Amino acid sequence: MNNRKTYYRSAVLASALTGFIMLSGCTSDDTDTAQLRVIHASPDAPAVNVQIDAMTEISNLDYAASSGYQQIFAGQRNVTVEAIIPGGNADVISVPGFSFGKDGRYTIIAVNNTSNIEPLVASESAATPASNEVAIAVVHASPAAANVDVYVTAPGVDINTVNADFSFDFKGQVDAGAIPAGSYQIRVTAPGNKTVVFDSGPVDLSPFAGQKLLLAAISTTSSINQATSPIKLLVSTDSADLTLLDTDTNVGARVVHVSPDAGTAAGGPVEVFASSTALTTSPTELIDAFSYTDIVPGINTFVGVPAGDYIFDVAPDTDTIGDSVYTSPSLSLSQGVEYTVVAAGYVLTTPAFGLLATEDNNRSVVTQASVKVIHAAPAAGAVDVYVTAAGEFSSADVENGLAGDPLLDDFTFGTITDYVAVAPGNYDIRVVAGGTTAINVENFNLAAGSVSTVIAREPIDSGLPDDFNVILLTN
Repeated sequence: MNNRKTYYRSAVLASALTGFIMLSGCTSDDTDTAQLRVIHASPDAPAVNVQIDAMTEISNLDYAASSGYQQIFAGQRNVTVEAIIPGGNADVISVPGFSFGKDGRYTIIAVNNTSNIEPLVASESAATPASNEVAIAVVHASPAAANVDVYVTAPGVDINTVNADFSFDFKGQVDAGAIPAGSYQIRVTAPGNKTVVFDSGPVDLSPFAGQKLLLAAISTTSSINQATSPIKLLVSTDSADLTLLDTDTNVGARVVHVSPDAGTAAGGPVEVFASSTALTTSPTELIDAFSYTDIVPGINTFVGVPAGDYIFDVAPDTDTIGDSVYTSPSLSLSQGVEYTVVAAGYVLTTPAFGLLATEDNNRSVVTQASVKVIHAAPAAGAVDVYVTAAGEFSSADVENGLAGDPLLDDFTFGTITDYVAVAPGNYDIRVVAGGTTAINVENFNLAAGSVSTVIAREPIDSGLPDDFNVILLTN
């Protein structure tokens, strides 16, 4: 923008920090306090606890989140970041004797991949914003991007007509100073290259007038986000945070057909239509010739569609939307989110056909395997689900109550669990209905970093009971 130099003349490119800054000569008493904010920016690390002198001050801080400023006592303090790991937590960052000065404001960012995780002290802007300004500091906290150029302009400005506002590498920092609280567009390119790798689109900063903002470039962690950019921006205020995705980021959708009688009701395969103002053509045929147990686009892939509100219709294959045998309620699909939608239930009887939609979190966490379970087999009724170490118990042991308590007790049709974090390894998964093992999956590998969705399904057209099985989806 034309007045860019006025806004950014005071910007200073800080050198990459390799450790914590120790403040010398600090003294304190019990009334002296400081403020600590922690940001989780290690893309494959689990959620963490933050301890000060062995007391937990921040709990269950997950990736791409800020704790906001927390008040702590000033002075020499021992800081520990503890990873939350199945089977027992582990310290991943330990900094003894960190000096918190009286009234100081400190931001610590956990950066880099888990194998090389490290602390980075981030400095907020030194500027004091007026009531119609925001003071901005920017941190490069993504190991997925090397040196980059950053352009901060008025929305719509052609970056080919302006110079980059600043350049920095991983762990670099910039104090952009105080700027008017208006609308901006943030674009990131390779150094000396105008090819955009991140575009925020128009961003209105007026709601943050009078505040200090820390913008951290962090890694995207799902396929639908990585398809448009390797990074996203985490914007942290004193007490909250929000995420800015690349403006071209889509929704990720994956659809599974587990309705046993849909083929009978439709006289064969079905097709799925989507209606939405987000689509160029509405309604549009989303899936053609969809049969029982089909997965579109695949067990570990998602199709990208624009964010918006959608209505889905299911009709016999080769027919039109006017012949729909099912019309869904409106479903809101959010930008950057990956969804699995399960077509389940009966078209001709009860429980009635419907769509079980679940929001997926496919971020790979190297210290665990993540598992989610969906009950999509109505003929099974309420079931118990056991997940045990491979070979530890037989199916008969499970049926006779020798395998301990089930992971899921009285699990009913249509229920979708949260993710369960388990230690990586091989497992036996058994679904018990009426005291009998209806589904038996043995020696299933749950690898480190894997994210699995287990869908219990029944026989097609209520066939033989021993044809109950599962569909396994992964990240």
